[in-house]
Amino acid sequence: MSQIESYEPEFVRQYLQQQPATGHAPVSIHWQHETRRSLLLNDYHSCEAVLGKAEAFHLRMEMTEADGSADSLAVNIQVLNQAALDIATLPDISNELRLYALGVMLSCAQKTPDDLEAIKALPAQLAAHASSGTLQTMFEQLPALHNTQRQLITRLGSLSFEWDNLVDCPRKLTLPLQINLLSLQDGNSEALMQKQLLDSWETHSHQAFITIPWVWTYYLVYRLYHDTFPQHQNLTLLEVYLELVSDYFLLRSLFSFWMMDGSALTNEQTYSLFSVYEAWRLAYPEERLALHHPALGDELLTAFSLLTR
Repeated sequence: MSQIESYEPEFVRQYLQQQPATGHAPVSIHWQHETRRSLLLNDYHSCEAVLGKAEAFHLRMEMTEADGSADSLAVNIQVLNQAALDIATLPDISNELRLYALGVMLSCAQKTPDDLEAIKALPAQLAAHASSGTLQTMFEQLPALHNTQRQLITRLGSLSFEWDNLVDCPRKLTLPLQINLLSLQDGNSEALMQKQLLDSWETHSHQAFITIPWVWTYYLVYRLYHDTFPQHQNLTLLEVYLELVSDYFLLRSLFSFWMMDGSALTNEQTYSLFSVYEAWRLAYPEERLALHHPALGDELLTAFSLLTR
């Protein structure tokens, strides 16, 4: 039988060392050309392993026997996945700008889906635009369309989060109450809340994650690696992209809520809130899909509107 590459990140090894008996088993994502070991982020310890250590994504590669029953992955998706990972790790730019660059890459790739060499060249081109400041200028010229931001913030109040799984702290009691009230907002309240959340993020986020500055980048890299982004059985490339950006926006909104009243945010609380969101995302796919479907318009423009102030 033929041999294929098998990848195991450091976060899987750390998780097994720390949770050998009580934890969930790692998962293996099998394709005909490779296997990836990973974790589901629907519990605290998995989130701590993936997001809590600087070396979490150090990869160990071994050769293993191919699984004849595994699905094949289109070559252009393989190329797009590697390009997406390259873009998500561009240095010295914000995660909003990384996500914007990812959307630009997918938009370009859609125009020439069979030109694999052109797709492979896109990360280097976008890196050059990032270094020159051109990418930032393009991002700043995006129109400020806030309706989708306000609608998603309001929808947070009706999502089926398991708040009992938060670590014990004062915000465990008050945060769910604030979130649940969002579904009662009118248009003026939506606009005010959107501004307050953006202000909260800009005021508090740097200090909140100062000991784990990589945490949001690692979340994006995890999603690209674990999901073999942008492969999907039912959604188009840009619909998958919109879902990723929406997850980033909703998570950022939850953290902005947490910090809005000046509450401190420990690393333990950070991993806990990520795990609550991820548990909802995995357990309620229909609820998540309904955030945008049906009645989708321009997925790329909608996603970009979630990244702008």
